[in-house]
Amino acid sequence: MPQNVVAETRVNPDGTLDISRWSRPQHDGPALRIMAVLRWLESVSSLDRETVEAATHLLEGDIDFLLRHGDEPDFDMWEEERGQNYYSLRVGATALERACTWLLGRDGAKATACSTKASVLHQRLDSFWMEGQGFYRSRLSGAPNKYLDISVVFAVIHAGGEGPLHGIRDLRILSTVQKLEALFGRDYAINHNRPKNLAPALGRYSGDVYFSGGAYYFSTLAAAEFYFRLAAECTSELARTYKERGDAFLETVRYYTPQSGELSEQFDQKTGAQSSAKKLAWNYASFITAVAARRALHGLPH
Repeated sequence: MPQNVVAETRVNPDGTLDISRWSRPQHDGPALRIMAVLRWLESVSSLDRETVEAATHLLEGDIDFLLRHGDEPDFDMWEEERGQNYYSLRVGATALERACTWLLGRDGAKATACSTKASVLHQRLDSFWMEGQGFYRSRLSGAPNKYLDISVVFAVIHAGGEGPLHGIRDLRILSTVQKLEALFGRDYAINHNRPKNLAPALGRYSGDVYFSGGAYYFSTLAAAEFYFRLAAECTSELARTYKERGDAFLETVRYYTPQSGELSEQFDQKTGAQSSAKKLAWNYASFITAVAARRALHGLPH
């Protein structure tokens, strides 16, 4: 597959490239695809040869792309600014680590290259920490109001990882989440004088002007999932505290969800009324993964 196609963000229904003006490239796509395909291959007990060959071909193209371009600037997950982005680098690092494991016994040289590149990406992520402010910034340049951004939380819950840095157990990630809670707790009118059982509704970043500028269901659900997954890593007392915090974010989503269960992209930061794109798939996916993380705390099937 041509390298300039791998990071393409849009295709037409017939499979041809959408050549309209758009924010490209986006390097998170190949990384997320690697993780998804590998997870799928591991979860299916038997596949026919043709399917395995097709999956292998797809993986090889995405792996080659990340080895060549995974540390280069790309557009952020909001498709707004090009630069060095925490999200793309973080999911890229995990994708390369998992690719390394998959390649062992297949292509030792490429497995080593994946491991080396993943280490490079992890080292670069360290430079995103803002010591004075107490959070990981979402980008190394661009608009400062976007430094504190929910995309950092998405990076961690999408990438996973068991290490002490840039993962669920990283206390700097917890600090970043708490800074986001404080930001939107202050900036969004619906968070003022809210019921005590609700956590603050969250947005993307300060000064967001897209439609109502938030709040966003997927941001609020990302915080819930983060706390549930953090609870799974803690002792019983801390686990209970973090689970309750995750539940508070779910209660916020419940509070602002109509009886129909429909989840538009945003709910207005002043009125709570739904706005922007209707029935946003990302919201439903975020709800599913948050609830799955909660069920895992009780040993229930996902």
